[in-house]
Amino acid sequence: MKRNWDLIRKILSSIEELPDTRSRLDPDGIIGYSSEEVSYHMKMMDQAGLIDAKCIKGADTALMCVATSLTWQGHEFLERIKKDTVWNKVKELSMNKGVDLSIDVIKTLSMQVISSLIA
Repeated sequence: MKRNWDLIRKILSSIEELPDTRSRLDPDGIIGYSSEEVSYHMKMMDQAGLIDAKCIKGADTALMCVATSLTWQGHEFLERIKKDTVWNKVKELSMNKGVDLSIDVIKTLSMQVISSLIA
């Protein structure tokens, strides 16, 4: 399964919008994506230190994850790409320059976009 940065952004935003610390984001909580796809991305995001998630996979079942919170890194990363104008410009710059998106590329490009907006 390929990494989907738009889905990652939606997961981060959805977790940030949880009403309290007892709430959680279930994998079927993102409209337009399968539970398996959301769980896969939650697992990667947990491994990357962006979110806290609990994942299980039985012998005969698909991966199932629930996310409970953003980490400090997750909050910082989301703040850079939360605005649609910044996110769309990051994706456009990446495509125009022929650079694949990664956390480091997104951080670098988002800082450039943000700097140009406030200059």
